Amino acid sequence: MKLYHLKKIRIAVSLIFFAALLFLFLNIELPFFKQTGNVLLHLQLFPSILHFLAVFFTISALGFLLVILLTLIFGRVYCSSICPLGTLMDMVSALARQFRKKKQRRFYFTSNRKTVLRYTILGATILLWISGSLFLLNLLDPYSNFGKISTSFFQPAYIWLHNTFVFTLERFDIFAFRPLSMHTLPWGVMLVSLGIFLAIVILAAWRGRIFCNTICPAGSLLGLIASKAYYRIAFTEDACTMCKKCEWVCKAECLDSKSKTVDKSRCVSCFNCFSSCPNHGLHYTHIPLTAKTSTNQGEVANPQNVEKRNFLLTLTAGLLSIPLLRRKAFPQGTDTQSPGMIPHGDRLPVTPPGSLSHENFNNHCIACYRCVGACPTKVIVPAFFDFGLEGFMQPKLDFEKSFCNFDCLDCTRVCPTGAIRKQTVEEKQQIRIGVARFLSESCIVTVDRTDCGACSEHCPTKAVQMVPYRDGLFIPQVTPQYCVGCGACEFACPTSPYKAIYVSGVSKHETAQTIDHTEGPREDDSDEFPF
Repeated sequence: MKLYHLKKIRIAVSLIFFAALLFLFLNIELPFFKQTGNVLLHLQLFPSILHFLAVFFTISALGFLLVILLTLIFGRVYCSSICPLGTLMDMVSALARQFRKKKQRRFYFTSNRKTVLRYTILGATILLWISGSLFLLNLLDPYSNFGKISTSFFQPAYIWLHNTFVFTLERFDIFAFRPLSMHTLPWGVMLVSLGIFLAIVILAAWRGRIFCNTICPAGSLLGLIASKAYYRIAFTEDACTMCKKCEWVCKAECLDSKSKTVDKSRCVSCFNCFSSCPNHGLHYTHIPLTAKTSTNQGEVANPQNVEKRNFLLTLTAGLLSIPLLRRKAFPQGTDTQSPGMIPHGDRLPVTPPGSLSHENFNNHCIACYRCVGACPTKVIVPAFFDFGLEGFMQPKLDFEKSFCNFDCLDCTRVCPTGAIRKQTVEEKQQIRIGVARFLSESCIVTVDRTDCGACSEHCPTKAVQMVPYRDGLFIPQVTPQYCVGCGACEFACPTSPYKAIYVSGVSKHETAQTIDHTEGPREDDSDEFPF
């Protein structure tokens, strides 16, 4: 096979991975892409490692071993074809080059002077991981960032286009499609996602794959492995005329035609060099490790590098010593003359059913927002510091926005890391993810002396029931052992700004009791809440 065909194969494979994974985050129900995406999802490096640590020896958790094997044989094909963020950066880079003058579109070889920086970031990421925090991994992992970008920006854009199309058809009395609901994400989360998106776009437009070879922990880890790859790109001494055409298209800036060397740790195996060389001055074959194939210019220690190393190591130590930030309850004024004026104070965040505990969730969730995009009721939203620094940006359930559908299993089926385990309907319906708490002094029945009962009406397990109060009125009463923490009661409660009944999470999920079949659980056929 001609070497210039490798670029075409790489582009085709990249687009399949990119489209399949993007369609998963957009929740586009096309069977081929959905099934393909679910399979290819297991090849994402850090999610696969986390999944393996969570569920151990299952076939679906061994994708990272295949990635390592491919890297040992062919180099960093993960970065060029499997990683969806890498493909997105290639698209941005290719688009940006179209708006530049011809000479400004070129890449140039740069010596690997950022070795200390890239491996310090990798080391800090691993150290924080070992210490129990996925903070840096949640911010820097390429799959996680692709998920944040897709859920925060691409999915809303798709929903807007879809709904515009649906409403246009409805004007012509065509009702073949239904509109989709839009997610409302916290503004802080949106700002962080926007910052990540802009940083990646700017870096890709400026220097191609500089993010992969400077910041990305997955790229740094695979770079170590790729330096020992069996098949490697190398210059053909007699054929190379030092025309620099290969350098000009090398988005990893790792080809040095002057010294005829290739920095394999930075090469992302895009194969652009093969299609650009007019003299077949490059080859791709097995090369002994003793051969001259990599350049280490700029890696010799000097005072500047020593200072940089000391600074970064100090920064890492500082990160490890930061007390884990916890959400604090701010004092609120109370006005008991109106319903819903009693603040809840501090309460634990609620993690999705199947996450087992806060510890398991925090130790395995990579904040990719796959569950956020998949949730049909939109109750799962990205948190900010609700879980502290170790759970930065990880999702939670927000019952002020929606409720957890009693029969829904969507979030348990899509998590790629094992942070949320698969459940059956029967198992899910008995998982207690939180417990409802009732503030009688904030309830409409107590303050306004009028009937309500919205919370009891929508409780699927009969954990909330109406009991006699006074003057012929009934007031809610919570039976904690029946409560699963689905949030239907909190979402239905009409009081504001605070709910008279709310759900507080539990640090470790429990099993709720079920009411006798003759009494419940009560089925509710309505799809909508009255408030």
